[in-house]
Amino acid sequence: MVRKITKQEARRLAQKAGIDFRKDYHQLRDSEVDTLLSICKLTGYRKPAGANGSTGRYFFRYLQRAG
Repeated sequence: MVRKITKQEARRLAQKAGIDFRKDYHQLRDSEVDTLLSICKLTGYRKPAGANGSTGRYFFRYLQRAG
């Protein structure tokens, strides 16, 4: 079984990949969103059941709050 990474590890990975959490999600480039979704899979994150938006957007916000 593969170990899932923590929220803090995910945030550090995203920052190393150049994702700026001071921006709005919609200002990210497509490549940054792809990177974010790859990191999302490593954490096992799932957006809320009644979420009105993409997994990427919810995960970005989740990591913003981690900092």
